[in-house]
Amino acid sequence: MEAKDLIKQNSNAVLLDVRSKQEYDEYHLDGAICIPTYEIQNKIENIIENKDQLIILYCQSGVRSLKAMKILEKMGYTNLYQILGGIDNI
Repeated sequence: MEAKDLIKQNSNAVLLDVRSKQEYDEYHLDGAICIPTYEIQNKIENIIENKDQLIILYCQSGVRSLKAMKILEKMGYTNLYQILGGIDNI
């Protein structure tokens, strides 16, 4: 399923940009929140408490979002999707 379809069907979906703050400031998808991959383990539970929350992750190319997704899975988050190829692929 396409990320945009998931977002349309789930108005409570969280779009999570795992790039650096600088990259986020330069350009990001509308409505995305920024938690860089290197900060995700320390910050995510304060921002997204519900571990069943639909979270759609993205980065520039897909590498960091995959890493972040694995971290979130280990932390017990269950409803995770990744934009394959990152925003370069949109």
